Amino acid sequence: MSESGSNRKGSDFCNLEYLLVNLGRNQAAAERLIHIFLENVPTLCRRLEKAAAEGDLPALRDALHDIRSSCVLFSGNQCLDQARDIEQLVREQLLESTHGNSALDWSSMSASLCLCLQCMAAELEGYLLNGTG
Repeated sequence: MSESGSNRKGSDFCNLEYLLVNLGRNQAAAERLIHIFLENVPTLCRRLEKAAAEGDLPALRDALHDIRSSCVLFSGNQCLDQARDIEQLVREQLLESTHGNSALDWSSMSASLCLCLQCMAAELEGYLLNGTG
């Protein structure tokens, strides 16, 4: 994969240069991590959406934490920002112990984050396709 043949910095959702620098420019390791992320996105979204639909704030918090952990590797700042914002609301709700009476639309917020994750996944898939072609 040549520097000019791919957008190493990513575009809207990722900064793969960050990942490559942290891996000592180990392209094979970067590609393995991308594959793991791509395999996990559907599960992460299902967990997030299920917890949101059920109003299960501890499960929602756990899913958001896992999403943030996955996105940080790729500097997925849009997804990170959304997850952090939702996670803060969850924290506030848990501290207030009002999660049963919450007027927040967890399902809408989780759907928006899942869309962001899918966009990030599409960008990473494109990176893999451009790199192997």
